[in-house]
Amino acid sequence: MDEYERGERRADLDGLSLEAAVDAVADGSSESGTVRETLAVVADDGVVRRAAVDDALANASKVVTTAETRAELAAAALDDARDAAEPVADLDVVAARLEGFAARLETVEDRAAGLGDRLQSIVDRKRDGDLYELAREIRQMTAAATEVQRAADDLAFDLESFDAWLDEPDRRAGDLADDIDALERSLDELEDVVDGLGSEASDLEDVADGETDPAVTWAQAAIQRRVTELLLADLRAELATLREWAGREGADPPSDVEPRLDELAARRERLGERLADRTEPPWRERFGDRVAAIDEALDEFEPPVDWVAVEAVVEEHRPDGG
Repeated sequence: MDEYERGERRADLDGLSLEAAVDAVADGSSESGTVRETLAVVADDGVVRRAAVDDALANASKVVTTAETRAELAAAALDDARDAAEPVADLDVVAARLEGFAARLETVEDRAAGLGDRLQSIVDRKRDGDLYELAREIRQMTAAATEVQRAADDLAFDLESFDAWLDEPDRRAGDLADDIDALERSLDELEDVVDGLGSEASDLEDVADGETDPAVTWAQAAIQRRVTELLLADLRAELATLREWAGREGADPPSDVEPRLDELAARRERLGERLADRTEPPWRERFGDRVAAIDEALDEFEPPVDWVAVEAVVEEHRPDGG
C-alpha cells in the first residue's frame, strides 16, 4: 500500500471500530500494539470518533494545568528555601545545594513552558487534523506533562527535606554518615573486584562467550577507585563546613567522623596497591588511555562536587569491551 492509499484509509478512521482503525493505521506492522493504545485515546465505547478528541483534550488540559501548577509550587518552595538558607548561604555545601535545586527548577520550567503551546496547536487542528496524529500528539503531550509534574513534585519534596536539613544539625550529621556508608560500600565492591582479578584471564582472546572481560573489569575498577578519591575529598570538605556551621550555632560538631574517613582513605590506598599488582600489561594497553582521560577530567572537580557532571564524565569514557 502506498502512502496515498494509507492516508486515504487514515482519513476515514472516524466511526471505525477500534480494531478496524488499528488495521487501517498499522497495516499489519509490528507496531499494532502502540497504534491501539494511541487510538484508544480518541475511542468511545470501542469506536474511534472525532468527537472523542474533545474529551481527550479536556483530560490532557487538566494534566497540563496540574503540571504547570506543580512547577509554580516548586518555584515558590525554592524561594522559601533561599530565604531560610540566607544566614548560611555563604557555606559551600548550602550554596551548592541551592544551585542544584535552581538548575532542576529551570529544567522543569522550560519543559512546562512548552506544554500550553503544544495543547493549543492540537486544539487548532482538532476538527480537520489527521485523527491518528491528533491522538498520538495528545498521548505524547499528556506523557510529557505527567513527567513535568513528577519532576516538579520530586523537586518540592527534596526542597522540603532541605529545609529540615537546614534546621537540624543531627540531620546534617546523619546525611554525612549516610554518605560515608555509601563510600564504604563502594570500597567493599571494589575489594570484591580486586579479589576476583587474580583468577581471571588476562587477554580478551581467553574470554569465553558470556564471561566477563578482565580488561574491562580492571578499567572499571581503576575508574571506581578514582571516583572514591573524589568522594573522600568531598566528604572531608563537607565535614569541615559542618564543623564551621556547628560553631556558628553553638552546636556540637559531627563526632567520630574524621577517624572513619582516615580509615577508609587508608583502605582505598591499600586497594590501589593491590589493583596495581594485579594489572596485566594488555589491560593497560587497551584501556589505559580511557582511565587516564577520566583521571585528567576529574582533576577539574573540587568540593562541593557536582556529581551529575562527574557521572557524565565517567559515562563518556567508560570502557565497554570495545
